[in-house]
Amino acid sequence: MPERDEVQIARWDAIRSRIGGGLRGMRGATRSQSQLAWELDELGFHISQSMVSRYEQGQGEVPLTLERMVGWALCCDALSSEHLREILELGGYSLPWTRGDMTQFDDLLRKYRALSRPDQGVVRRWLLWHLLGLQPSSVGQELRA
Repeated sequence: MPERDEVQIARWDAIRSRIGGGLRGMRGATRSQSQLAWELDELGFHISQSMVSRYEQGQGEVPLTLERMVGWALCCDALSSEHLREILELGGYSLPWTRGDMTQFDDLLRKYRALSRPDQGVVRRWLLWHLLGLQPSSVGQELRA
């Protein structure tokens, strides 16, 4: 195994339980693991309910990417949460948005909960691309990389 991979694995092992606590905090008591898994799947992150459970327990084997962390927060209407800020910091990531911006995004997401599920998925995908600074035409290539 290349040295870089070993360092990344060791780093993930050191932070994954704290990341799991943050993920649990973002989901809160109002959203089930199965609902979150369905919404993440709709965003294109093929994740099952058991994977949600393992990550929340700090047992996820593969480090979460920035896209998955932000996607998780989007599905939980928790972009402005302290939990997201903490896990992004732990992962060494940052977003170019203020806490006020993130609160407005959360408010927008809550308003769009009245839409049909497919329409909610479209809004969340667009917002994910926007938050990460990706253009819709390049999203497929960026998220696969």
